[in-house]
Amino acid sequence: MTVLVTAPILLTMTLLVSGLAKLGQRDITADAMVSLRLPARSWHPVIATVLPVAEIVLALGLWVPVVPLQTVVAALIAVLMVTYLVIIARALTVDEAVECSCFGTLGSPTVSRGTLYRNVLLSVLGLLTVALAAAGDLTRILVYHPLALLAWVLAVATAVVLTGLALGGLEPEAGKTRSVPDSEKAGQSPSASGGEEVEQDELLDYERAAIPAGVLQERSGELITLRRLSARQAVLLVFVSEGCGPCERVIDQVAGWHRDLSAYMQVKVAFSRPVEQLRERTTQRVGEHVLYDPQFSAREALGGRTAPCAVLLGADGLLAGGPVTGGTAVIEFVDEIREQLRLAQEDGELPAAPEDGELPEATDDAQLPAPQDRAT
Repeated sequence: MTVLVTAPILLTMTLLVSGLAKLGQRDITADAMVSLRLPARSWHPVIATVLPVAEIVLALGLWVPVVPLQTVVAALIAVLMVTYLVIIARALTVDEAVECSCFGTLGSPTVSRGTLYRNVLLSVLGLLTVALAAAGDLTRILVYHPLALLAWVLAVATAVVLTGLALGGLEPEAGKTRSVPDSEKAGQSPSASGGEEVEQDELLDYERAAIPAGVLQERSGELITLRRLSARQAVLLVFVSEGCGPCERVIDQVAGWHRDLSAYMQVKVAFSRPVEQLRERTTQRVGEHVLYDPQFSAREALGGRTAPCAVLLGADGLLAGGPVTGGTAVIEFVDEIREQLRLAQEDGELPAAPEDGELPEATDDAQLPAPQDRAT
């Protein structure tokens, strides 16, 4: 039996791990496609749904002992690997860090030269597998040497596991990614973590801290401190990065947030690059509510570790909620604020929002029910 059989074995393991890790993670995969600047954005959700299933089917189909079928499947896998290689190589030309989530929530999602080298190796393995399948060797091994093949599979699997453990396992290193899995890094929703009692406990445990020293730059170029920004009215402050998949989802929501919340608080969006360098499509979505946060210094002062991140600043100089991290967590955080405002209006604690959208003079954080802190 030729040692080249390790090529299809490694590819099968890679595709199975990748496909299984992506199952049920459609939003994360779609966000990764946005981060990788892939075209046809409207098709991303469909591709994110189909891709993990396709990877699993290809991994299993490679071992059906029919030469023509194995050759076609091997060719498709090789094309897929080369496509991934091209995408990763292109992503490395982008100035900002890019996340690919090639293995779902496993491993570090940040694209690096190591990611490129890995995909070069996978592409080479794909070409070797095509040669092995086309020559009929893969079918002969399956039919005439199944026990030896099983031994090779066990040996390769053991070597891969031991290598992974030696390198620190499959968990991403803390603090090195720009966005994190929403449920793990930003906290589970109350319904997933113990029901209404837990929710009430968390609300009671939230201690309002003073707004830290931090400076942002307004569109006009004027510098403004976080405390001055919220001196007149509470501020929902959202930190994002252009091109980041989860951030793009958050940016898409800004217009609706401003429409629903502007009667009770300001909605501001802070970027890590100057306003004049933002894409036109971005500025059209955030409008006049954009701020510049050099190197995300204000976000870090507020305790935000990655983008997207959101925090609610009170008009009394204290934090009123957050910080929360992750695309889904930020959206849920704002939904929670809107729900609490709605309940407060129904209970008569807050006046209804004026139809013309003007800000009521008496709106401050003392009137706003503070949402729970979701940060961990």
